[in-house]
Amino acid sequence: FFFTLEGKGPTRTCAMSSLFPTSRWSVLVASMLLELCGGSVYITNLYLAALRPRLFPGAADGEALMEYLVFASNLGNWVPLAGFLYDARRGGPRTVVFAGAALTLLGYGGLWLCSAFDVHANFAVLWLLWFLWGHGSGYFDCAAIATCSANFRESRGLVLGLTKSFYGLSGSLLTQVFLAFFAAPDAAPAFLLFLGVALCLLALALAPLVRRLAPPRPLDADSPSRRFARGYALVGALAVAMVAISLLRAFSPLA
Repeated sequence: FFFTLEGKGPTRTCAMSSLFPTSRWSVLVASMLLELCGGSVYITNLYLAALRPRLFPGAADGEALMEYLVFASNLGNWVPLAGFLYDARRGGPRTVVFAGAALTLLGYGGLWLCSAFDVHANFAVLWLLWFLWGHGSGYFDCAAIATCSANFRESRGLVLGLTKSFYGLSGSLLTQVFLAFFAAPDAAPAFLLFLGVALCLLALALAPLVRRLAPPRPLDADSPSRRFARGYALVGALAVAMVAISLLRAFSPLA
């Protein structure tokens, strides 16, 4: 059995949890991947122009209305309700991940319906849908950051830097997915459906792994310095790869 900090004190995990053996390093990897689900707030410019005539056909102020919707997603991301759920008696990291997945699916799914089937929803409904998926992104970020902070109390700066780097890299990674499969002018609704379904499923798959664990004794028993060095090397390699791909797309005659 593993020992967790889910309740008032260390308790044994249930039989279901034993199906997902974890160390605090596997929790860190799961949290880094979870941050990929939250970074979709960075890529709205990829599909704004394509969505505008679908959501606001013929509106002279359509561009301004789209900017208000982007603000709604940012506002949802900033509202700190996820922290209250995380610390609630029946909350915790997995509950927060489940809530984020539901909000993300509802927000993106609703936008897909409105844009793919010419459902002329009023502005208040659209604003709410953008707020919901933005709010869901905040739940993913909260679950990842709070859990890693609890598991790496002696290395909070290193673990938060590593985890948040994936929140930033997610925008670049999702951009590559968009350019590879959804760059066609009429593919914006399909991309919204992809974001709603794929991010939700990935989060649900990671939820059993995102948990608070008792620290090892002694604290350096699992070689944290060496493992953090590998993690930062991975982030650096991914960042260099994203820059290289962007330059190739910008300057290649086949782009």
